[in-house]
Amino acid sequence: MMKGSLQSFRKCEPMTGLSKFRKVFVAVCAAATILSGCGDATLTFTEVKRVSGEITPGELRTFFEIVEHLPEKKLPPFPDLYLPLPNWNAERTLPISDLVDAEQLTLAERWETKQLVDSLPQSRRLDRWLLRKRITREQFVGLTLAIGAALSRSTVRENQDLSGITTKGESVVSKLRSRGEPFNTLSSEAMHAVLHEAAWITRHDRARRLLSVPEKNVELVLQHVDDLVKLFPAELTQNPFDGIADRLDEQGIPFEELPGNDSFDSLSWDPEDAIVGRDDPLDAKQRLQ
Repeated sequence: MMKGSLQSFRKCEPMTGLSKFRKVFVAVCAAATILSGCGDATLTFTEVKRVSGEITPGELRTFFEIVEHLPEKKLPPFPDLYLPLPNWNAERTLPISDLVDAEQLTLAERWETKQLVDSLPQSRRLDRWLLRKRITREQFVGLTLAIGAALSRSTVRENQDLSGITTKGESVVSKLRSRGEPFNTLSSEAMHAVLHEAAWITRHDRARRLLSVPEKNVELVLQHVDDLVKLFPAELTQNPFDGIADRLDEQGIPFEELPGNDSFDSLSWDPEDAIVGRDDPLDAKQRLQ
């Protein structure tokens, strides 16, 4: 196409002035359009995939093909997506509400595509295969996040109610956000209680994020789970709540006494009133009679 266009320009008679300028301008524009590749250079991926976006089988196949050609056939290293529970230093002078906001912001930033793109190491091989598959670094990271989130969602058990965790988390976090006293002014017992409740910031963030994963994505990754677990870090292949669960809240308090029942603390025992048996134990034949 480009060769034919140039030949047609050679056949034209020399022109001067404005007409010649127009011809040259059109020729330059045409050549630039051709060199840009026209429709051939259009990216297959037209947007950045979100965790809540549906993954197609073709997109998953593209993901596998790219990783297949990376060093050691592994994903580039990513920062941890799941952070540990809050463990604020006793010397923190910020109000509890500000600590809550800062914690939530830190958790959200870990899942931001731009942050993860900036953390990617330089790799010519990765860039070459992204170009070949017509996908940008940002789109590749978005797709990787969506697949990883679906893989993590697939490990959640049926008795781990994501909606229930989200609802309770919103309630607890809302109460924490209303507290304006500086953290360092609390007693050690009060600090422990606040940190115990602050764990719901992390639980709420994980539950809310995984709740947005489409069920179709979970079904798709389960079809390729054996291959995916080899590529993704352990934090996305293991249950995301087992390490941060509130055991008392999840399993209940054992041997809890109901109101109105006699407490074991009220029972008394006096050895003088005890009836002590002194008979010899029965043998086997006597017990059967």
